[in-house]
Amino acid sequence: MNARVAVALVVPLAMIAACRGDGATSRSPEAYCTAVGDHLLVLNDPDLSTEEAIEETLDAWNEVADVAPLAVESEWDTVIEAMETAATVDPNDPGSVQQVADTARAAEPAANRLINYTYDLCRAVIGPVTPVTTTPAQVPPTTD
Repeated sequence: MNARVAVALVVPLAMIAACRGDGATSRSPEAYCTAVGDHLLVLNDPDLSTEEAIEETLDAWNEVADVAPLAVESEWDTVIEAMETAATVDPNDPGSVQQVADTARAAEPAANRLINYTYDLCRAVIGPVTPVTTTPAQVPPTTD
């Protein structure tokens, strides 16, 4: 097969893959905010009572992570890894419990960034409190 034929076959396949995969539309702010809104309850209050509930919770978190903008993709990967680790904890095994604690502690900065990013972008609160803004409030001057 000559080079021109190879290019003629590869280019259309690459274009099809680009249109189907994680394209700009699927990772758009709108898609992310919609997914967050659709799964806000489970993001804030995950049901971990049964194996089935844990699986459904992880599925919902993964659905949000799958459409997260690239700016927070690695943070979602970190948080999902922590959730998956927590789902495998053996409460009777101190090593397993310690691994979950270590993973959760390591994921905390990523989780905090997601909380702030999601609030700034979608005005959706993930967690128990609204993130604190770091921009000082603009106070009008007083006239005395």
